[in-house]
Amino acid sequence: MINLQTRGLVLKWTKDGKTQQQIADLIGCNQSSVSRLIVKYNKTGNIMNLPREGRPTPLTKDTLKKLKATFIKEARTANKRFCSIDTKQFSQIIETKTNKRYSSRHVERILHKLDFSRITPRSQHLKNDPEKVEEFRQEFKKNEKKSIWIMKL
Repeated sequence: MINLQTRGLVLKWTKDGKTQQQIADLIGCNQSSVSRLIVKYNKTGNIMNLPREGRPTPLTKDTLKKLKATFIKEARTANKRFCSIDTKQFSQIIETKTNKRYSSRHVERILHKLDFSRITPRSQHLKNDPEKVEEFRQEFKKNEKKSIWIMKL
């Protein structure tokens, strides 16, 4: 990406009659980058990056904040021992709150954005209680096809 100061130089050198390849060699980038910059300037009259447009998401900051609170509450009630909940349950909550269905991968991205992390069983740790570890492993085996998420503390 060419910074703003260099973009001004590119336009100056173009007006001075330098070729795109000469300019690209001077600033250390590809000729196609210089070409795109010149085309953009000729089209818009501006060397700044313009704001991009796209479909607005129904998950605004306020909606995400409310979803996070709901997720934490649901996670604690769903599984009192581990404070966890799976992706399918999160997907159902989002669907009821926003009336929109998301793919499981998109739900995972939303959870990551909300500071949840995916958990997997660990083999051994010094502070692990062997009975609780075994209980967790048995519970995890039952749900191994599900993605289970927890809130980072």
